[in-house]
Amino acid sequence: MKTFFVVMAGGPGSRLWPESRRAFPKPFLPLLPDGRSLFRATLDRVKAISEDGVIVVTGRPFEELVHAAAPEIAPERILLEPEGRDTAPCVAWAALEALRADEDAALVVMPSDHQIYPDEKFQTRIQAALRLVEENPETLVTLGVTPTSPSTAYGYIEKGAAAGSSSLGAYRVATFHEKPDVETAETYLRSGNFLWNAGVFVWKARTFLNLLVEYEPDFKAPVEKARERINAARAEKRNPSDDPAFIRAFKEMKRISVDKAVLERAKEILTLQVDFFWNDLGSFRALEASEREASGCADANFSANALILAENARGNYVRTRSANSKRKLVVLIDVDDLLVVETDDALLIAKKNDGQALKDAVERIRKEGLEEYL
Repeated sequence: MKTFFVVMAGGPGSRLWPESRRAFPKPFLPLLPDGRSLFRATLDRVKAISEDGVIVVTGRPFEELVHAAAPEIAPERILLEPEGRDTAPCVAWAALEALRADEDAALVVMPSDHQIYPDEKFQTRIQAALRLVEENPETLVTLGVTPTSPSTAYGYIEKGAAAGSSSLGAYRVATFHEKPDVETAETYLRSGNFLWNAGVFVWKARTFLNLLVEYEPDFKAPVEKARERINAARAEKRNPSDDPAFIRAFKEMKRISVDKAVLERAKEILTLQVDFFWNDLGSFRALEASEREASGCADANFSANALILAENARGNYVRTRSANSKRKLVVLIDVDDLLVVETDDALLIAKKNDGQALKDAVERIRKEGLEEYL
């Protein structure tokens, strides 16, 4: 059984504007304390168990970013989506590519913009998930993170009966739950029976495709057409993303997530409870928490790259970008809980912890015709 890591890279990351932009989105930003991007860290994490390789699925605008961040990945392993159609079509394409190499191929599907550590614990749990899939090829496995707070930013998995030995930490999935309100999230946390959905999935490529066309019959024709065009293109040493017939087939696939298309309907689905740190760094709040932990800083105000002078100011988070090497001085007077983010062409000043308001502001920038700032 060959195993392929399907790394999905792209997305606007609008809750991290003005740092995350369409031309340089969140996965490729050097957001980690050691200066690496989340994309690079994801690839480094899987190297120890990735004998068969990585398949990167991304948009054509990010091709050069992928090559620059990961020159070791062969061009044929970089799948350039003709357009973003959510996760089900991109995973279907990756599955078709994996099946060309091995009819029994397994996939580990994961985003490229999550912070996970230590790597060794991640690797151990992935290997356990692969063993579950090898034992029962019809099984789908999703990783579940033990909640540490009543977060409203994540989807939840409700644990069912234990599967296998109690030490394995595998459970049948009772139900999936969308992002809850605060009261519901607090109920989930108190119960001890809910996990955060980490968005990392392990399954056989063939099993996923079979379930996809079973639950979403409209996928059958475009998937078969895509398979035909992929095989033809690869035989001629061409990239399917340059093939007009493949592009048409891909665009005919329904715009839907893996969760909606397959996971929420599947009967043989397990969640493997994990013990590593996980954070999707989807907001400046999450980024501040990560940077504070890495630095051990408990100051009232915080910045990883600016010098703060505060008078009667608490709970502020500052990120600046300077043209020279000198740290920028930021003076805060009589303000609390502000987010201050400066880039070369934009300045954001907002109350912290309101990611939706920032998304709304990004949408307003678009409507105002200020596309150059996106």
